[in-house]
Amino acid sequence: MLVCAPKLIAQSPTLSSSAKQPAANRRELVGIVRDASGAAIEGATVEIKGGSAGTNEKGAFQLWTSDVDTLTISVRRIGFGPLSAQIAARNGQWDTVAVELEPTSQKLAAVAVTGVGARRANGLRDFESRRAVGNGQFVTRDEIAAHNTMRTSDVLRGKRGINIVRINNGNFGVRFALYSHSKSRCTPDLWIDGVWSRDTEIDEIQANDIEAMELYESMATVPFQFTSHGKTVPCGTIVLWTRVPGK
Repeated sequence: MLVCAPKLIAQSPTLSSSAKQPAANRRELVGIVRDASGAAIEGATVEIKGGSAGTNEKGAFQLWTSDVDTLTISVRRIGFGPLSAQIAARNGQWDTVAVELEPTSQKLAAVAVTGVGARRANGLRDFESRRAVGNGQFVTRDEIAAHNTMRTSDVLRGKRGINIVRINNGNFGVRFALYSHSKSRCTPDLWIDGVWSRDTEIDEIQANDIEAMELYESMATVPFQFTSHGKTVPCGTIVLWTRVPGK
């Protein structure tokens, strides 16, 4: 559910690095993201055309828009269903936006939730074994935290054979340099906690939600359990292991 409130719900939100600063003919858009109980949701990604921001510990966000009267806002967070809606300005200003996300876990049986936890635990255990073999590139939680960013592409910037590209929504994507000439727009396969995530860009998962990452440039180095489900050979493979909530 998404509603607009006429008063400010949260002030001085922490901005992600992609939130734009005020300029001539720009409007401030602020809001809060929470769950059905009213609890703030930290680390949600809020996107509009040309920019995005992450919510802080109070669930607050801030963005700057162009001088338009309608726009589409999209909100997503691991563990919650994504939301997208059109909002309209009033008297040349944006009302404060209040967003309520529904947890996807409520729709899962207990055995399914347990399966996700077991998959994550086994994957992280085997991560160290694969890291010791060294067929790919491996990123640990310590390395992710050292970058102090919510944007996962920033963590991978400068990695061997990795290009960071601007994608259509104004955010960034990761591409393997090996395919820059033959398949420059080809998105790598992305696996999250052992499950293939179709058509997902890496910045849709925030860095503070990730425990570890694995990067495989070619099919020759990809472990069997992460081989493609598609009909074509992928342009590289990225494996993400998420953090246990609260840890």
